[in-house]
Amino acid sequence: MGNWDESLVNAKYHVAVARRMFDGFSDYEDKRFLVGAIKELAKAAANLVRAFLIRGRAGGRNHQKNLDLFMKRIGPKYLSSEVVENIYKSLEIERAQKESPIEFEKRGQIILLIGGEYRFLTRERLGEFLKSVEDGVSGFSESFRQV
Repeated sequence: MGNWDESLVNAKYHVAVARRMFDGFSDYEDKRFLVGAIKELAKAAANLVRAFLIRGRAGGRNHQKNLDLFMKRIGPKYLSSEVVENIYKSLEIERAQKESPIEFEKRGQIILLIGGEYRFLTRERLGEFLKSVEDGVSGFSESFRQV
């Protein structure tokens, strides 16, 4: 298995875990399910970006430059702009969730304190991010058939 294969398998695994945690929230409505889904979704998105960059023979060691390269050149070439944007936002949300000193769950929303302002992440929006990463993972093999 090549490096991009490994990254793609990891992305599939983490997106499956995120889906189970997200769906599990319906049964138990515990904040840990949504926070876990955010973390697993970010791992899936990071592995997916890495797989696209490796398969597209692009990128280097600088993570921010790699993300910019994916957002501007690689991602739009193979995925819809909405999917690319949601993949990026899923990475941003995980970073914000780590940095937030306060987090609450209230009626299916995660409330974070970011830069002195409260930000709300609804369950529906998190579901959209999850769907976009799932679409990116499932569309990966189709994207590179033409290459």
